[in-house]
Amino acid sequence: MRVQGLTIPKLPDFLMPVPIARSGEDIGKYIRLALIAAMLSVCFERVQEHYAPITSYWLASVALACATAMILAGTWTEKYSRIAIAVFSVFFVYDAFATWAEQANHSWLAVWTIPVAVFFAKWWEEPLYADYLRVTLGVVMLAAAAQKLLAGTYLDGSYIAFLSYYGSTTENMFQFLCTRETLYNPCGWHKFLGIFILLWQIGVGVLLLVGFRSVLFLTIEVGFLLGAGVYADEMNFQVLNIALLCIAFRVGMSYALFIICGALLLIDLQGIGELLQHVL
Repeated sequence: MRVQGLTIPKLPDFLMPVPIARSGEDIGKYIRLALIAAMLSVCFERVQEHYAPITSYWLASVALACATAMILAGTWTEKYSRIAIAVFSVFFVYDAFATWAEQANHSWLAVWTIPVAVFFAKWWEEPLYADYLRVTLGVVMLAAAAQKLLAGTYLDGSYIAFLSYYGSTTENMFQFLCTRETLYNPCGWHKFLGIFILLWQIGVGVLLLVGFRSVLFLTIEVGFLLGAGVYADEMNFQVLNIALLCIAFRVGMSYALFIICGALLLIDLQGIGELLQHVL
């Protein structure tokens, strides 16, 4: 199958991050769905920061949820998409700058990417906006890799070793690869994982900057980001990245992936590690 000149490999539908669109179907609604996922990642992060416990503000929370739902629904429509994004951006950007010292890096990534859609009448059809996101994500990947190179803790495996013994529940998943005695002298597997993550980020960053648009590459990267989110027990950043990638590749987000991202954002309110502790 082909979408906008891209060959989509034959994979089961539930493994595809991009929609399986019928011939002649407007891909724009799937691209708009991807931006809704990005906006949802912002909303869920704000819930964690400002409205926890949510039950303490039930009336304000209901009003906020209704207003947010209307904005997100408006974003999915062609007629009101631009207006809805503008309204969302005003409140989001104001909140981000009002508490700028407390914002995580991915909050600023959202500020840098989502409001820009307002400058295009039909942003979902605008190649310039997609390229803007692609280049931004490529630079972010390379910047993250440069930070890891300068720290040196990924190259020698010490960061993976530290997380394996002192990290959260999910960050302990690679502890079995080495014995505890290797904490201050990381074993080969922890070094391999650290170097692999570093090289992966460099490779993805370069491919994004040169404009490589293979849907198979997108599928693999989405899988990697979901895995990284589970490992770090932090899904907001990963959902934001996945959503922006789907727009940057101009293929949009499938309904299945949107549901998965929404479920992971809900789980992230509690934390994967904490949920696992209750289950186990």
